[in-house]
Amino acid sequence: MNFLYHGSAFADIHIIKAESALHGTDNTKVVYLTDNLPYSLFYVWDSKHNIKKGKHVTAWIKDGVVYYEEQFRGQLEAFYKGVSGYVYCVERSEQFKPVNNREAMWFCETDAAVQKVYCISDVYSEILNYAKDGKVKIMNFDEVSKERIADLYSIITQRIIKNGLLNNEDLEDARFYQTFFKKAWDDALKTRK
Repeated sequence: MNFLYHGSAFADIHIIKAESALHGTDNTKVVYLTDNLPYSLFYVWDSKHNIKKGKHVTAWIKDGVVYYEEQFRGQLEAFYKGVSGYVYCVERSEQFKPVNNREAMWFCETDAAVQKVYCISDVYSEILNYAKDGKVKIMNFDEVSKERIADLYSIITQRIIKNGLLNNEDLEDARFYQTFFKKAWDDALKTRK
């Protein structure tokens, strides 16, 4: 059977609902899946563990290999070590269409029935196993260029300011950036003064 994969921290999913907005459209709701199992692991996002409901995934696929870029030292471990979850498998059919400009990504405008489930006891360990096999390339924070980090932190600083997080420090997003992106948070505070 030819499967597409969907990573989740939630148990007992039998139908993956078409609830995500299709990129580049106003209202089209879809299910997103990937044909790259290691990539699906990065979407096993534990919002309680990571202080954020919305995912902060810094991974992409190029030539069949998953690349994961750390935006702070120890990011991979901080987000995924000790996190358990599931990879849901959906049988690929003609209903699934490729996502424009996103390798190994597929979408469907209808709900998708789960055929099989992999239980992942520790997402971090599983990702490291795929890294040993060469299917995942981890770009540790110290390997990312200073220019790239400066650009990323500038974008995050602007997001903090634009979203008014400095005035709402109890918001989940504010706590997330204060915890994991302290320099960007401090830069946003300096801008406010």
